[in-house]
Amino acid sequence: MTRISHDGGQVWIPACDTADFLRVGVAAALVAAVRDEPERGQAPRLRRGRDGTRFALALAIAALALLQASAAAAAVSRVAVVLSSRIGPFEEAGRAVEEHLKRRIVQPEILVFDLEGNAENGGRVFAQVRAAVPSLIMPVGTLATEVVLSWDLPIPVVFSMVLYPQQSGFLARPGHEVTGSSLDIPVETQFRMLRRLVPTARRIGVLYNRQETGAIVEAAQAVAARLGLQLEPQQVERPENALGAMEALVKNVDAMWSIADSHVFTPETTAALILATLRARLPLFGLSAAQVRSGALAALSCDYAANGEQAAELALRVLSGERASTIAPAVPAKVALSLNLRTARHLGLPIDSDIEREGTVVVR
Repeated sequence: MTRISHDGGQVWIPACDTADFLRVGVAAALVAAVRDEPERGQAPRLRRGRDGTRFALALAIAALALLQASAAAAAVSRVAVVLSSRIGPFEEAGRAVEEHLKRRIVQPEILVFDLEGNAENGGRVFAQVRAAVPSLIMPVGTLATEVVLSWDLPIPVVFSMVLYPQQSGFLARPGHEVTGSSLDIPVETQFRMLRRLVPTARRIGVLYNRQETGAIVEAAQAVAARLGLQLEPQQVERPENALGAMEALVKNVDAMWSIADSHVFTPETTAALILATLRARLPLFGLSAAQVRSGALAALSCDYAANGEQAAELALRVLSGERASTIAPAVPAKVALSLNLRTARHLGLPIDSDIEREGTVVVR
């Protein structure tokens, strides 16, 4: 039994499901809005007194809104979150997805599956997800997204924690409705920060592999031109060629910009590339706080929890009836600046105090 009270009166309602309860709430509000005992031959009139009328109308509006949400919830059964692994960033983003969805009045059931960093676990996870019959699949990370989109399941997909989704072909998979939240910090945002850090820089170097990130570099050249910069790209065929390419390029540019390219930055090459820029006394705009700690001047990086929350917002739109393929992927709404002041001193580069205060990671 459920009790509703107002103006000292009480009404007890038998146990019922959410939709029935809300319908009763609407009816109760409308009854409360009219006089209890109209005079003979007269139609019911609104109760006198602003408090009573406002209460009734507010209750009616709230109940109707919740009734609409309840109707939407009836069509939503569960969401399958597929993690690339439980390594820090993926776990953080996945947890943010869950928490954001659970803060809603209407909460879908959320099931979490883990690929444990291995695509070969895709078959096992596929069987589990298919058996769960989710309304939506939310892969976290590039590995999970690649695996999920290889499945023959007619279920919408909303990814998170993915770099270059357009170039990876994730948004144009036949038979799939796909959108998501990428890790792609807009190139213009990066170049504007680079110009703030190094106002005199005009020629900007970048190492890349044409097959992997050629489209990114081509688009970046147009952005650089709009900002009065000239991007100088240097092709790298294999990781072992990256250091030689860097040493040649630093002689002809004012600063280096980085893109995530597995032919350039690897566990074996990253430290040597950073050292090459330090020796040449050239600012390096890196990819991560870790690179900044190792000597890069600065980097912009994503907030992983915010990336998961953005994906959850897109998921709610899909669950509300929008087609995933009609929703533009989200770019990071929240980025963090990492700054190495020791590198700045080594380069003889003064850093504005306003920029320093913006840094979330500052190496002094």
